[in-house]
Amino acid sequence: MMKRVAGVLLLANLMLAGFFIGQEHWPHASSETMLPMNVDRLSLRSQSVHAAQKAVSLVPEVMCVEWRGLTPEEFSQVREQLKAMVAERVMSFAEVPLDTRRWVIFPPLPSPQSAAAKLNELVAAGLKDAFVVKDGVWRNAISLGLFANDEAARRRVREVEDRGVLGTRIEVMPRQGTDYYFVIRSEDPDALKGLSEIRQAFPNSQQSRVACPS
Repeated sequence: MMKRVAGVLLLANLMLAGFFIGQEHWPHASSETMLPMNVDRLSLRSQSVHAAQKAVSLVPEVMCVEWRGLTPEEFSQVREQLKAMVAERVMSFAEVPLDTRRWVIFPPLPSPQSAAAKLNELVAAGLKDAFVVKDGVWRNAISLGLFANDEAARRRVREVEDRGVLGTRIEVMPRQGTDYYFVIRSEDPDALKGLSEIRQAFPNSQQSRVACPS
């Protein structure tokens, strides 16, 4: 009889121990509370993406207008009017030559002496038609030729590089006596509307919306 009672008690203890051990592997209530936290994170992320998209949509569009067909006298008059507009509005303008050439140069050196020394190196390397620029913004640069188009200028660059001279560049230069046109750039639609009003005084000229130069 005592053995049977002891066996029952042992079985009960084992069942109770199994209950507590198994409880560690049961799903916890905390896992249920994680769902709202994840939902909050998704909501915050969605709000962040929406805010970023809204910020991008608020960036003002940059617009450009070409103004062509002005005579030299009209061009000077319009330049002064555009200067006055730039002082009052958020806009800028550039004067673009109609006819251009390509200038292959070695960039300006620190002094006339260093430019002369570099020129001697180029001549010794077999390069002809090179000279030191004496004045202007390209003073102490070395001119390696003026060319009608990009293709011809790039051929000259390859010739120079084949002789071991690196670092040359191609600059776009206006042809002597060429006419110019304006490219006006602005983020303000009202500024560009003002251009149409100015153009009425120059009926033979043309304004057109263009892609802004990069």
